[in-house]
Amino acid sequence: MHPHCRECSKNGITRVATVVDHIIPHKGDTRLFWHRANWQPLCTPCHNSVKQRQERRL
Repeated sequence: MHPHCRECSKNGITRVATVVDHIIPHKGDTRLFWHRANWQPLCTPCHNSVKQRQERRL
């Protein structure tokens, strides 16, 4: 997995990723939870703000 936050990279910022995020929320589905293609690297601030806003819209 890439070591930099995917959301920060979209904005030209280089920040080390600290969280493995699920692109599609797994909602308890263990197959989706462990599916590596569903993982993305995020920093904690992006995971706790940007990603949470996106998930609330789903």
